[in-house]
Amino acid sequence: MGKSLIILFGKTGVGKNYIANIFVKEFGYHFYDADRDLTDEMKKAITEGQMFTDAMRNRYIEVIIEKTQELLDSHSQVVLAQGLFKNKQRRELLQAFPFAEFIWVDAADYLIEQRILERKNNITLEYARKINQLFEEPNIICQKIINQQSGS
Repeated sequence: MGKSLIILFGKTGVGKNYIANIFVKEFGYHFYDADRDLTDEMKKAITEGQMFTDAMRNRYIEVIIEKTQELLDSHSQVVLAQGLFKNKQRRELLQAFPFAEFIWVDAADYLIEQRILERKNNITLEYARKINQLFEEPNIICQKIINQQSGS
């Protein structure tokens, strides 16, 4: 049996982790929340309300690829959740893992905002609104889930 990699991506607050946990509970996937490996530079940018640069994204995608490979070496099924706002980073992941299945998670704006307000993390509603405008619609083959589950 081959390896299985599901990559969930989408705007902040769409419910990527919620969907990932369904894969864990229902199908036995190992969950990799790639936000846990944000670089210090990226964490600082979030705290200061600054946007990520392309250089930051380039360094970070290398971290995600390395960590994902490590997880695939020890788990047959991995579900990865990360915003992956730019098509460039999605294509890099697809090049590294051509067998991966990409799933774009989306939600209505009012649900996104509700979820962000209920969270206990560094992402403010103002910052989420600002960064979510930068999300590029995917130009890779992917499935799409509209997550209309209320709440966080």
